[in-house]
Amino acid sequence: MSAPGFGDVLRRHVAARVSLVQVVSWEEERVEAILRDVAKRTFAQPVPLYLWSSTAGLTLDGVAVPDTTTPLAALRHAAASTAPAIYLFCDLHPFLDDPRVVRKLREVHQALRSTYRTVVLVQPRLLVPPDLLKEMLVEHAPLPDEAELARAFEQVRSSFPRASDNLTPGDRVELFRSALGLTLDQARTAFTRLFLGRKAVDRVSIEAIHEEKRQLIRKSGVLEYVPPRVRLEDVGGLSNLKDWLKQRERFFSPEAARFGIAAPKGLLLTGISGCGKSICVQAIAAAWQLPMVRMDMNRVYAGVLGTPEETLEAAIHTAEEISPCILWIDEIETAVVGAEEANNLAQRLFSNFLTWMQEKAKEVFVAATANAIDRLPPELLRKGRFDEIFFVDLPVEAERAEIFAVHLRRRGQDVDAFDLVQLAKATKGFNGAEIEQVIANGLFRAFDEGRALTPTDLYATLSRIVPLSTTMSEQIKDIKRWADMRAVKASPAPRGAQ
Repeated sequence: MSAPGFGDVLRRHVAARVSLVQVVSWEEERVEAILRDVAKRTFAQPVPLYLWSSTAGLTLDGVAVPDTTTPLAALRHAAASTAPAIYLFCDLHPFLDDPRVVRKLREVHQALRSTYRTVVLVQPRLLVPPDLLKEMLVEHAPLPDEAELARAFEQVRSSFPRASDNLTPGDRVELFRSALGLTLDQARTAFTRLFLGRKAVDRVSIEAIHEEKRQLIRKSGVLEYVPPRVRLEDVGGLSNLKDWLKQRERFFSPEAARFGIAAPKGLLLTGISGCGKSICVQAIAAAWQLPMVRMDMNRVYAGVLGTPEETLEAAIHTAEEISPCILWIDEIETAVVGAEEANNLAQRLFSNFLTWMQEKAKEVFVAATANAIDRLPPELLRKGRFDEIFFVDLPVEAERAEIFAVHLRRRGQDVDAFDLVQLAKATKGFNGAEIEQVIANGLFRAFDEGRALTPTDLYATLSRIVPLSTTMSEQIKDIKRWADMRAVKASPAPRGAQ
């Protein structure tokens, strides 16, 4: 099946007598299908579509054209022909370092530029020889949209007539949105897995789509897929932040787009270490039912996919391919701190990233966390980068009680057996991570003595913990002063000293 929008782009190029077009895409078969439609519908009469590969040479409707196995011979045929036609070259990019092939492509351009003949090169990555920069037009083929994925799903479903389709309309919307970012072949594979070995397909089966995306992200080399294991209910406190997230959970839906609402751009969580910033970012994926990927800036600076700039571009491109998604950057200040110093590489990466954040058209929600907020450059904090900047403070008494309840339930404990109010009073100045450690240490003590956890275990362990608010009191005061004028409080203001 073809992508109508991209087909229209190629049709205009053919009609405008563009001689050389490079299409960047992994999907040769899909590009071929699009060009077959272009060849049929661009002119009053269909024009031939020639295909060339390094193994079969030039073919027309499956019939080999004699003596066209080499790139030079095939290009000579394209240059010598007189009738309107489209030539699709699938394996030409490995030969683009050959000066003779580059020379022949320039001659093809000169021969075809006033005719209705177009040579199209399809290849997985952008590669234009410097000598062809003026002659060759470049297009990036978009991945399948929801409509195209829906047609592919129906094709797969028809091949499993005995399997029941129990997907609701809402499940189908989630299914096709989950599949965005996959190639058509990857989507067909994932849809086939939905039906294999099952008598019925329901929303639980959609996990097969997420597995395909995990594979895609693993291959990127820079991004890490973060499964949605944390819910907002698993985060204690931070009610202002939770309300903000809940209000926006449908902003990526088609209904929101039709209503005229632009998808949110991003969120920056700053504040005191150990107060739940990272876990709250992870909860967004489950709350919004979007895939989350984490960018490893160390791998970007290491240039695992070429230069650091190329690695950053590849990571961003992968995130855009699987959009709508959440791009998590943990401790973002460590990624941009060099931009304030005489570090040309850091400055270039930081500038490229900020430009992308400002201008990105794809639905990639950037969720960033920062501890050393005084090291964040002002360019990152201005409006237009993030929709909101939240400050995560030390939890107040009511929030500490809630955090105790969350961690006790997570570990299978009976919450009613503990006086949460008294525990909250006894842990004034503790952050969420320290409260979790109190419970973990108490469990170790109870397990070692072969009995159930008791409140005494918790009080015994918390008495031995010196909270961060004590050891770093001056730094925390500075952080709070910074946040008073620059960020929204993630928790409501306390009603008294707690």
